[in-house]
Amino acid sequence: MEKWDYKSLEWIHQAREENYKKTKKLSPAELVKKTHNATDTAIKAMGLKVVRMRDQVHTH
Repeated sequence: MEKWDYKSLEWIHQAREENYKKTKKLSPAELVKKTHNATDTAIKAMGLKVVRMRDQVHTH
């Protein structure tokens, strides 16, 4: 692994590399499902409330 000047950059790149190794064989649909499940778990663990936009109107 590359040498980084800052420990925070080293940590970020290490985390990204580990995540890539864990997910590189997943299809896009599998990756989205895995991400949604992890997000839902984190939301529940932190006691957060999900706010969804309803009937969004897009004008261009």
